[in-house]
Amino acid sequence: MFSKYIDNSKNTVDEYLSMNEILENILSYNEWLEIDTDPQTNQPLRYEVEKVFDENRVVSIKGTDFQFNYIKYSYDSLLSGQETNPIATERLKTTHGGFVIYTDGLRTQYLMDKARGPQSLRVLRKVNNSDKNKIIEAESFNINEEFFIWLLSRFMNDNKVLDDNNDLTISRIIGFKGEGNPNEKEAVLSGSGNEVMNLISSISFLIEMQSMTEIEVRVVIEDETYEIRYFSRNSQIDIMVENYSGQFMLDVREEKVSKILLKAFIEIIPSMMNSFNEDVENGEWTNNSKRDFTLALVDSVRNKLDSMYGLENE
Repeated sequence: MFSKYIDNSKNTVDEYLSMNEILENILSYNEWLEIDTDPQTNQPLRYEVEKVFDENRVVSIKGTDFQFNYIKYSYDSLLSGQETNPIATERLKTTHGGFVIYTDGLRTQYLMDKARGPQSLRVLRKVNNSDKNKIIEAESFNINEEFFIWLLSRFMNDNKVLDDNNDLTISRIIGFKGEGNPNEKEAVLSGSGNEVMNLISSISFLIEMQSMTEIEVRVVIEDETYEIRYFSRNSQIDIMVENYSGQFMLDVREEKVSKILLKAFIEIIPSMMNSFNEDVENGEWTNNSKRDFTLALVDSVRNKLDSMYGLENE
């Protein structure tokens, strides 16, 4: 899971801090870190933060150059109520991971390696030495069931191009999940294979489910392939980094991950959401669209079976 945050910290003249100023503060933790001590060993608790790239890297997305770096973090904290426990693994909690810090030259943002919520905020506030509210805020997308069904309908109706400007196209529906459906994950929908089974699988899912909660989609943009899983709960997002293919594949891991996340959050996800919102605003996706889509699937199955087995002649 990944999430996006924006930094609102300012200097004494009410200007937003630059990314380099923020990085300088993060890496100079020896000057501000309040060292906690392990009561059992009287040793300071471990706290490690490092910048992966000596010099900030640059990637161009949608005609804009973004500077970025990758921060690794790992630190220990005492588990509440376990301070006197003599076993270190039961007494201490280790928090570790990494995040992308980036800027367009005006504002600095973060792409966290955790879901949006309190845990990600705690990490960012700790490494930034910030305990003030609203200094670091989550940036979220409004992801809901209608968006999921819209994606299904665009794919099944062979209306797969989501953005003509950058040739963003749905390549495959990897899987989907809904509450009230007995299956965790339904059949894969693809442009090849058994078309009738794809249709029947979709109909069964839409009829049996109470609500659609997740969808995983593969999209192609120019010569790159991304797989993204969307969750309706808290509008969470997961980028399947290991399934990426494209121009960043040969980059070192931290640079590859950074570029994949940056392009996904800056260009691909906003383009997908914009395409959905435009269809809603233009009246091409309405409250009746789900019903019409399901009925159209039923008709498609009937026509396919008729053509295969001549059922209309019985």
